Amino acid sequence: MTQKPRARAVRRSEAATRAQTRGLGAHRRGLAGQLRSELGIPPIPAGRAALVMLMGLPGVGKTHCARLLAAELGAAHVATDHLRSRLFIAPSYADLENAAVFGIAEALVDELLSEGHTVVLDATNLVARNRAPSERIARDRGAELFHVLISSDEAQTRARLLARARDRAAGDHSDADVRIYERMREHELEPPAGGHLEIHNGPNVADEVARVARVVRATE
Repeated sequence: MTQKPRARAVRRSEAATRAQTRGLGAHRRGLAGQLRSELGIPPIPAGRAALVMLMGLPGVGKTHCARLLAAELGAAHVATDHLRSRLFIAPSYADLENAAVFGIAEALVDELLSEGHTVVLDATNLVARNRAPSERIARDRGAELFHVLISSDEAQTRARLLARARDRAAGDHSDADVRIYERMREHELEPPAGGHLEIHNGPNVADEVARVARVVRATE
């Protein structure tokens, strides 16, 4: 007798969550405008519209590299992990939730490119179909597009993920752990057709970031 009401309550809760998630996706333009104030968008565009799309497994240090690269380029940093943490108290990474998060990220990219910003898009982006919407936005906006693979030594990657599980660092919005890393590393990068740059997150990461920034700036 006591289990039936509980089951109904769970179903109602799941239905409400799905409805809320669909609502987020439907209002992504408005939400993008609200969230951009939290992202530290440069008040003045860097000089031309460009999209720097990062790619890489969890734990390799994409967000660290993204922040360094954004600072070097005077770019806006859009991180899907940050957006997810603001939109969902307990992220599920379900398909509907992913669609909402990436839809809002794409709306932000579109808005920022239209204003002439250089944008560093910080997400896993290993699969071609996941990159396609933002790539299409860049083409539609006439923005230069750069793909940058972030890599790291496996031991260092695992150490970061284990450290995250023990004590999350300030500004770390990712929920990825070793289990997720193991699952994702089974799938190889689907390389962009036009090639890509690479930053190895190690002792010389500052030099690596500066090298990529020079390539981006060289096309201005």
